[in-house]
Amino acid sequence: ASLSSLNYGWNYGVTNLPGDVITKCAAGPQHTILGLPSCLPTSDATWGLVISAFPIGALAGAISCTHFANAYGRKAVLLYSNVLSILGGLLFGVSVNAPMLLIARFLVGVAQGCANGTFTNYVAEISTPRARNTLGSVIQFSTCIGTMMSQLLALGLTVPPLWRVLFAITGVISLIHMALLTMCVESPKWLVSKDRIDEARNALQRLRKSADCTEEFNTLVNTVHAEMGPNAYTATIYDVVRGKTPDNLRHQLLIAVLGMAFQQLSGISGVSFFSTKLFNSITNAPTHSTKPTLAQILTGMVSTIGTLAALFGIAMAGYFGRRTLLIFSHMAMAISSILISVGSVKGYNVLAIAMVFVFYCVYIVGAGSIPWVFPAEMTPIYAVSAISAVSGSIAYASVFAIGMAFAPVMDVLKGYTFLLFAATNLAASVLFFFLLPETKDKRVTEMIRIHSVGVHNVMKRKYRAELYSEKDKECM
Repeated sequence: ASLSSLNYGWNYGVTNLPGDVITKCAAGPQHTILGLPSCLPTSDATWGLVISAFPIGALAGAISCTHFANAYGRKAVLLYSNVLSILGGLLFGVSVNAPMLLIARFLVGVAQGCANGTFTNYVAEISTPRARNTLGSVIQFSTCIGTMMSQLLALGLTVPPLWRVLFAITGVISLIHMALLTMCVESPKWLVSKDRIDEARNALQRLRKSADCTEEFNTLVNTVHAEMGPNAYTATIYDVVRGKTPDNLRHQLLIAVLGMAFQQLSGISGVSFFSTKLFNSITNAPTHSTKPTLAQILTGMVSTIGTLAALFGIAMAGYFGRRTLLIFSHMAMAISSILISVGSVKGYNVLAIAMVFVFYCVYIVGAGSIPWVFPAEMTPIYAVSAISAVSGSIAYASVFAIGMAFAPVMDVLKGYTFLLFAATNLAASVLFFFLLPETKDKRVTEMIRIHSVGVHNVMKRKYRAELYSEKDKECM
């Protein structure tokens, strides 16, 4: 199921390297290959729209799929969202102008927005509390793998007509994803909510293998029937935004939105979409070339090292809490941003380049994955999908905004650009220190009870939840 995150990472990074070959005809004058143009000359603004069509599509997918995930199941949405990715991949292969690329990016974005939001809920619903610490990090690890693959393969697939193959690979990933999903079980929680009790028991047993989790299943049935049964209340996006839910979920909504907003305001979208441009500005290297440039090679190295950092993040998730890792991540990005600006302005190229690597790695360890996970760990079942849709929409809207604004801002501020991100990361660290509770190894029901009281300062003792007891951990 994590291939949905891998596919998201693929499309997130695939436009970085081949941009000049496609829009500037860097490989030579436009000509026809197999009846298709070798390049699609277009302005930087239009190319920016093509890049940003992906997060806009993801936003539409995140909003629209909440209903389908509740009505038809998590697995079904993960399975059939791949159809749009396959159609997008085919359109990439035959595009003859920028609008066709834009439509293909939008279709793929809808598919990945739909799948990503559903996948985070799926992980939360099938995993044990202890496993959530690791599986939550797998989302970011898969995204990193996808980004790394797209940028490493792009080093050899940017020349015409191979850039079409590079873009169309998203459809191949989706075909593999569909095949593998047939071996996955549906969410036991969703099955119980539809009164498919025997199927739910079998699904849970497959997930827990030889463990005897009869008590866990009985608790699941009682909880889900109370919160998610056929006659139970299910919150809409309108309900959670307007505060018209049985529980006061203002705090959960606020930190979910802040987590996603600051994830992108950290500056990571600028690094991911425009790292080649950023490295070119630092090294003063040529911007157009048919062979891999130093900036492009550095971009591939960033994604590779980021993948290793994701593995480190998975290990750290088992030892440190969400809160600790997220605050550390934003603080480290703030320091890295300042040093990137110092290196760029003063001409210390090695310092600036090294800090870009550090920035990307510390993002992966904390801010990259945690905002996707913690809403489901402190929100009632009836509101998880709605709050995830809202926070996911904020994430994709922020990706779009940063994607459109980063290049023009960088042209104006040049080396000082990352001072803006230093400020946003510092603000994130302070806000999360007072607003984000620790969810690692905590009972979800206890987190809901304690924090469904409106916006509050979590540093106060009365807002601290107990850890799981040893008996609770038997099936973990």
